Amino acid sequence: MYRTKKWLIGFVLLLVFLLPAAPGAWAAQEDVELLAQIKRIVEGNYVDPVEPAVLEAATIEELFEKLDDPHSGYLTPKQFEDFQISSSQEYAGVGMQLVQKEEYVEVVTVFPNTPAERVGVQPGDIIRAVNGEDMTGRSLEEVAALIRGKEGTAVLIEFFRESTGEQRIVSLTRELIHLEVLEHRLEEGNIGYIRVKSFTPTVGREFDQVLKDLRSQGMQGLILDLRQNPGGYLTAALDIGSHFAGVGEPLLHIEGRDSDPVSYQSLTQAFDLPVAVLVDEGSASASEIVAGIIRDSGAGRVFGTTTFGKASVQTLFTLPQGGAVKLTTARYLTPNKVDLNGVGLVPDEIIEEPEEQLQAAIAYLQQEIAKRPAPSGRVLVLRDNRALFEEKEVVLSPEPIQREGQLLVPFRQLGEIFNIQVDWDGTNNQALASKGDKEELRVAPGSGQALINGQVQTLEVPPVLQEGRLLVPVRLLADFMGGDCVYDGATQTVTVTW
Repeated sequence: MYRTKKWLIGFVLLLVFLLPAAPGAWAAQEDVELLAQIKRIVEGNYVDPVEPAVLEAATIEELFEKLDDPHSGYLTPKQFEDFQISSSQEYAGVGMQLVQKEEYVEVVTVFPNTPAERVGVQPGDIIRAVNGEDMTGRSLEEVAALIRGKEGTAVLIEFFRESTGEQRIVSLTRELIHLEVLEHRLEEGNIGYIRVKSFTPTVGREFDQVLKDLRSQGMQGLILDLRQNPGGYLTAALDIGSHFAGVGEPLLHIEGRDSDPVSYQSLTQAFDLPVAVLVDEGSASASEIVAGIIRDSGAGRVFGTTTFGKASVQTLFTLPQGGAVKLTTARYLTPNKVDLNGVGLVPDEIIEEPEEQLQAAIAYLQQEIAKRPAPSGRVLVLRDNRALFEEKEVVLSPEPIQREGQLLVPFRQLGEIFNIQVDWDGTNNQALASKGDKEELRVAPGSGQALINGQVQTLEVPPVLQEGRLLVPVRLLADFMGGDCVYDGATQTVTVTW
């Protein structure tokens, strides 16, 4: 694992994709043992009790037709390989993200600087044919496999745009597509903006880094854009969602067929800035998990249109023959035990137009930022190796250091400025800071966590020992004091107010 998980789990479930499994393309001569294996998997693991008629099916295709679950099915070895490619962040194709819509596959996202964008493909376009072959009734995996191919080769796609009735055939040359699943920037008024395009296996780590970057620029509020995000890995949803719930608060409840419900809980402090979430009808599955965490925990407000409404979890069961079974094994509920399946998450403010959704989110965050209590008036300014406090300049020793966008400062020396008593606990190899009779901070060199009044706080950068003295993130001290910490890139200064 790339880092310590920020949530507590009871068992492992793999996928929350809005991607149906292929119902067709079965082998002409089906292996009797393969069919028996798949029946055992379905009977033992499907989310609901399986009817005898399903298990009496004579073919794999008939089995999944009788199961009647668009999110479950058999993947041949080739389809399983294509599925793994579609779940990664790099492949040879034309730059479209697709979803299944009744008889056809529909474009849900067009990635920038790709062949699809250059010929004017838009979200909502329906794929009628690929290389002259009718795609009516074909599965998403089959359509995606036909569109992907060797870099530099061409594919002929027939699109239909329902809004205008326009039908056209275009030739696109496949390119190596690297998906940037996160987009971020700092809006006017120190409002951070993060768009999550897909919940890939590594997006949690990327999200952590983006948050650090925006915080270092002085972010005071956050817009999380989940529009047209069809989902991805459950672990990725929990990695991101855990930022917005406090220690011990629920993130998700999973209900299987026979087992007792299992709850996922956050192990970290909740995000300390106001949050606005953008969703639409293309926000599904993992996106709905994250939006549900933020709404139910009270961490923020949701803007946009009602989400897709897929609240089931799929598990991949690999087969000795090289293929896999993708099977619905559980359903999930939001932290407040709301079932979104088939109904979706209804935003706090329903707004149809995308630009109006963004502007409403910005206006909301501006109001929330203005409501935040003003600091008591004490200001500490850090620049280079000096601290300016109450018109007095103090030379810091050892000098503060920058690590991963965080400023680490000498703990004891800054403690004196903050009027904090700092002691060293040699038995436990940690520093103990106290403020009054009841408030305390415990922190150890090299540790990724600190304790503030007994509550765990995850540190983006661990404290270090230098010249026999402990340096800690200045943001940790600001949090302990109940203040704010803002970096000004223009003057290269950090200002702490409390």
